[in-house]
Amino acid sequence: MNRINRKWFLSVAIAAPAIACAAGGAWAQAWTPDRPVELVVGAGAGGGNDNIARTIQRILQQGKLVNVPLNVVNKPGAGGAIAIAYIQQNAGKGAFIAVGSNTLLTNHITKKKAVNPADLTPLAILINEYISFNVKGDSPISDAKDLIARLKKDPGAVVLGISSALGNINHIAFATVAREAGIDPRQVKTVVFNSSGASLTALMGGHIDLVVGPVSIAARRAKSGDIRALAFTAPTRRGGALAAIPTWKEVGIDAVVDNWRGIVGPTGMPAQEVAYWDGVFEQMFKEEDWKKNVARNYWDNAALTSRESAKYLNKTYAELKRTLGELGMVK
Repeated sequence: MNRINRKWFLSVAIAAPAIACAAGGAWAQAWTPDRPVELVVGAGAGGGNDNIARTIQRILQQGKLVNVPLNVVNKPGAGGAIAIAYIQQNAGKGAFIAVGSNTLLTNHITKKKAVNPADLTPLAILINEYISFNVKGDSPISDAKDLIARLKKDPGAVVLGISSALGNINHIAFATVAREAGIDPRQVKTVVFNSSGASLTALMGGHIDLVVGPVSIAARRAKSGDIRALAFTAPTRRGGALAAIPTWKEVGIDAVVDNWRGIVGPTGMPAQEVAYWDGVFEQMFKEEDWKKNVARNYWDNAALTSRESAKYLNKTYAELKRTLGELGMVK
């Protein structure tokens, strides 16, 4: 086990008992914020992390689940590192929290950013968003099995489009499916776009053969027939307009990959502060507004506590590192 992994596993081992005490002791509930809470987002307005932050803001304030104002603060840039550096300047202060996703882990694994997730305080995993494999409506690729057959025959014959960076969760989802099917993902021509919209435009224009991205892509186009979803990296089928689309597991490929979104705090948060946020998010997960938002976006409601989140991130880090290593992106 290398030095980074030792530090990561050790941090979880140390954090878990403290979090357990926080959840179990009545004394730990005494803390409440005495200043407005800043919910920091490492991107500009309108993106996935920003949207979920504003959903949290609305539900917590309307439901009076926090006793002070809660403000969404956008700190875009450096792949989210600016946002994390900002909350780290407020170490040990539970009024500074941030939205996190798989990028927090992949940036560290690939050495793109120096921020070590082991230095943060996991507070909650909110949702799991799964990945869709999409082709043009009139594509000759008939279904998921046909895609795998074509890739096995000639990996270079299918041009993949992803947004917005090599090694992100969309790329990892494709690599996981390829690996489980016995295909080397590095042999597949991969084109990176700045947005999912740009990748779909290229797909519709016939410039690429496959777009791998969030399930929401398939949901938005489900009725028009402009694109067809072949399969999802979800553990079970999505409902509603996507109910007919199989999971990769149903196709025979054991590939469950999700882009989690969660909340982290700065290093050194006392047990009382962790316990406070455990209570807040426990209540939020029960709110009908939250449940409707999860269903509308075809997410799974992860609803993990701080202690469960620490274990989840530990497991996810190892899985992502394995796949990124197969892509030749672990330095």
